[in-house]
Amino acid sequence: MTSSGDDANAALVCPPSDKERLENRNADDQLEYITWLIGNDALELRESYLLKLHELCIADIYPCGGKYRTVLFKVWIENSAHEIPEAAVVPSLVREAVDWLNANRGKRSALECAAYALWRLNWIHPFAGGNGRTARAVAYYLVCAGNGSMLPGSRVMPDLIYPRREEYIAALQAVDASALASDEPDFSAMTLFLRDILTTQLASAIERLSNPGC
Repeated sequence: MTSSGDDANAALVCPPSDKERLENRNADDQLEYITWLIGNDALELRESYLLKLHELCIADIYPCGGKYRTVLFKVWIENSAHEIPEAAVVPSLVREAVDWLNANRGKRSALECAAYALWRLNWIHPFAGGNGRTARAVAYYLVCAGNGSMLPGSRVMPDLIYPRREEYIAALQAVDASALASDEPDFSAMTLFLRDILTTQLASAIERLSNPGC
């Protein structure tokens, strides 16, 4: 899932050739921030954490870090029939999502909460850019918060999701379909997908620990 505007490159504050390098740097900064939150027992999601993760996500790439999208910039999801909500209701929808996650912490598994966050933030598409990367970072924060500590692995969940884009989109679409059919969306497809992603992450840690001189 991606956000687009009338001319995505026109909003860049960096040379297009630098965008990938900056995205990789910013992903490391997001991970460092998540590590700081977990290390300081900040285990209940706050709207400010989400906005900070977005600010880090698009630092030096786009100028709207930590700010919700407005009507001034047209945003849509490419190759999707989903019509994103009007910009005016974005803040309230995000706060409802944060409230849902905190209300269900301890009642539902950390993986299911992460699955909800990943789906709902993509559904709301609260930002003009960086929605997917921010949603994946929030989902990983929720998994680590549920664990009470950071998880090991040479590559972590946000990095491992995007290369499996077709499975990722299929899982998002499965939740979309269930949300249209019922007031209680079914997150099982996304939960199973994230379980498999985390299995891959933890397997890389086991592989490293199994080698001499690790």
